[in-house]
Amino acid sequence: MAAALTELQQVTAPADIGIKDAVDRWADYAPPGTLQYFSGDTLLHTDFAPDNVLIADRRACLIDWAWPTRGAAWIDPGALALRLMDAGHSAEDAVAFASHFPSWENADPQVLTAFGAATAALWREIAEENPTPWKHGMAEQAAKLRDILRQR
Repeated sequence: MAAALTELQQVTAPADIGIKDAVDRWADYAPPGTLQYFSGDTLLHTDFAPDNVLIADRRACLIDWAWPTRGAAWIDPGALALRLMDAGHSAEDAVAFASHFPSWENADPQVLTAFGAATAALWREIAEENPTPWKHGMAEQAAKLRDILRQR
């Protein structure tokens, strides 16, 4: 998975196709004054659910590109960290894994705090609109991620 995300981090989102921009995607959730942190030109997958990663020939392939996004490269390591937490890893271990990616490791702590707050708000809204157990679980994990990123 790390190799696949490392490769993806180098891909610039094509300018000639209509994909969502991270600024627009997180506009309703980012804390005031932080939306510019989400801006960038990296092609983002943003949905590392277990059934969106196919392992073939000992290589992870990202499939189901339902939410392709153009934005800051650090977003995908954060999105993957959240899914690692959902899979049972601690918030500390998930954030440590995200730190292997220079885009995340070199991001200003304020940027990551904004991501944690926006992600927690997004998943809280999703769980409130449709409180299925897995969505409620994601909201809980997103709140934990928010809290650990505030402490950095």
